[in-house]
Amino acid sequence: MNNQPPSVAVMKLSKAEYIELADRFRDKAQQEHQDARAWMNRCLLAESSLAALRTAYEPPQPRTEITKETR
Repeated sequence: MNNQPPSVAVMKLSKAEYIELADRFRDKAQQEHQDARAWMNRCLLAESSLAALRTAYEPPQPRTEITKETR
């Protein structure tokens, strides 16, 4: 059984219906983009907070020198 909606190419829509359909898809895409940006911003804020907490609570890591012998 094929549960896919019919392709827009075979729907035989009027010009106004195509414009309405395009507007609906554009609006949905813009909303999804805004939602993704909001999650990205939340992620960046959390990473920033985590980095600040790490510097405050974790002991500094010893630095290793790169010498000719270790190359």
